[in-house]
Amino acid sequence: MTQVFLSHATADDAVVRSLRQALADLGQEVWIDSRELRGGDLLWPVVSQAIEAAAAYAVLVSPNALLSRWVGKELRHALTIQGQRGRERYPVIPLSLDGTQLGVLEDFFGEQPAYVPISSAPGGLDAALHAILVALGKRLPEDVPPQAQPTAEPIEDLVLELTDLRFHETPEGIRRPSARARLVHEPAAANQREVASEHSWRLIAPLGPIEADDIRWYLEDYAVWPGTQFQARARRIEASLTRWGQDLYQAALPKERHWFSLIPVYKTLKYM
Repeated sequence: MTQVFLSHATADDAVVRSLRQALADLGQEVWIDSRELRGGDLLWPVVSQAIEAAAAYAVLVSPNALLSRWVGKELRHALTIQGQRGRERYPVIPLSLDGTQLGVLEDFFGEQPAYVPISSAPGGLDAALHAILVALGKRLPEDVPPQAQPTAEPIEDLVLELTDLRFHETPEGIRRPSARARLVHEPAAANQREVASEHSWRLIAPLGPIEADDIRWYLEDYAVWPGTQFQARARRIEASLTRWGQDLYQAALPKERHWFSLIPVYKTLKYM
């Protein structure tokens, strides 16, 4: 039996993937429709069956979720199951993202629901895990006291800014994305101004859509669900990562432009 069905809006997939992985690391299996559904599945029969087969239900309450017809439909069905089994045997847990509440959907509960707060700030997800496990009945409130999370400090960035996007055709007849590039330093302090490199250059992407899809799959999909059946593809990608990184670096900062582009930035930063 799946331990938790996690309902959410598609726009919150990134948050939900991180939450699923964090709960999986703690031994809690989570069902999310954006990962479990496959092409050709009849959407509602599969989803409703998964809600019924779960031991608990959680919903990520966010501005996106409040606009989702599916989230409301799933929540109503979960509360019906809870009414049949009882609250102890089938917890229904609203996870409040950055203080968002259900609004009129609270009427589904018949009383004020007890939210588990989740912050999108750094460390916010980890801070919520204890309360989620308590709500699932996997921990007692006193088992692990919540840990204070450090305040995230602002950071400075060196950004590769791309404009004038177009396609470039190589002598071999291969089309590659192309753009005009320059370096921009974004300071951490609000009272400091941005600094851009004096020169720009034409960047031609050294990787095509196949390599880009491999990288996306490796970082977003395989990292979350590293099944043994995918290991051959993962090893092949890992063997190419160093070469792809070097190719991207050379394209982004070609030798003939590298130092000329950075010197104005460094000089300006030195005297700021």
